[in-house]
Amino acid sequence: MAKQGRYILSRNHQLPEFMAIFVLTWFGAVTSLGQTSLQEFRNVLRNEAAFTADDLSALERGEMVVKLLPVKDKREVAVCGVMRLQVPLAVSLQAFQESMTQRNSNSILELGKFSSPPSLEDLQALTLEDRDIEDLKRCVVGDCKLKMSAAMIERFRKEVDWPAPDYQSQATRLFRQMLVDYVRDYLARGDSALIEYQNQSRRVRLDEEHRSLLEASLYINDFAPELTKYLKAFPRSELTDVENTINWTKIKFGLKPVTILTHVATYTRRPSGIPQILVVSKQLYANHYFDSSLALTALINVPITGTTPDSYLLYSNRSRADSLAGSFSKLKRNLVEGEAVASLNSILLQTRLNLERSSMNQAGSPPQSGKQIIMEWLFGGTRLFWWLMTIIVLMALFGLRKRRPKRNAASFERDH
Repeated sequence: MAKQGRYILSRNHQLPEFMAIFVLTWFGAVTSLGQTSLQEFRNVLRNEAAFTADDLSALERGEMVVKLLPVKDKREVAVCGVMRLQVPLAVSLQAFQESMTQRNSNSILELGKFSSPPSLEDLQALTLEDRDIEDLKRCVVGDCKLKMSAAMIERFRKEVDWPAPDYQSQATRLFRQMLVDYVRDYLARGDSALIEYQNQSRRVRLDEEHRSLLEASLYINDFAPELTKYLKAFPRSELTDVENTINWTKIKFGLKPVTILTHVATYTRRPSGIPQILVVSKQLYANHYFDSSLALTALINVPITGTTPDSYLLYSNRSRADSLAGSFSKLKRNLVEGEAVASLNSILLQTRLNLERSSMNQAGSPPQSGKQIIMEWLFGGTRLFWWLMTIIVLMALFGLRKRRPKRNAASFERDH
């Protein structure tokens, strides 16, 4: 295995098969702690996630605890959830994946992953919405409805023959080509290749965004600083047992579907023969709504002498959206934060129900291999991220409804 990490970017993947083991890609962590480290884990929850003594006690009783995390940027919503697990690791992963499938099966419109090296064939299934193409006709730097860099906007303006009958096909091909070029550049130069959104007067530099999100990320900086260092210097950094995937997903959101590119880094450890995984996913691009996002999920094993190790499921997500910085921001934030907490509680509850059922059904089943566990976690964990991100659309929808004038039924039907 190469020191700087392996790329799992198969050109010949089958989408149905990929969907079966998918999907939300990007984060998942399994970190084994010694007996004395249990207190360290509690200290992280107390100091970084504002867990109270009552929260920690509830966690030990087997209850789920979901908290909003402190933020410094008014565009950001951050949430974490922790629950105690009392079943084998493989069963936990299967149940968590199942709960994500139940929640997100209807939200994924298109999906795929990039091969090595990335090629246009990887994006043959990706489409541009007709409304997006029409908006691209009018795009100029500083005034565009799609999130893009100045260079992307200028390429659409100069390279698409808009009066031609096939302008929609031209725009779609150019969009795919620009995404492939972007991923190639990122794999070569890392964060220095991340674009700067210049579709609005307020510019957003993704390298600065992700540096800030990573520094504020829960858990990883305390328990896996070597992975933090690796991510900051990717792809020039060296760290064994890291696997990387670049995925694309088109997700059904409110008014407009969103196309998102994500980098998933899966860091695997096996102390004492027990698989330990940290999977971090960061958003490389989104054409609507989201400025940036970083997520982490953790399955934390806490060995206890003479008994079966305790395990904890931890999920954290930090997402930034431009609509939170606009009008009615306080009201939108209250709405989004409330939905984020309720949604994560619901997903963790469904996971627990799946765990109980899986534990009974698989009591006599042979244990999974480490590879099976890793693959299920990698392609099951991301689904939670995508599902929670849909919450942020509420703030965009709310803002649009407040600003839009009333229209008659005929005009609504014409636009939709």
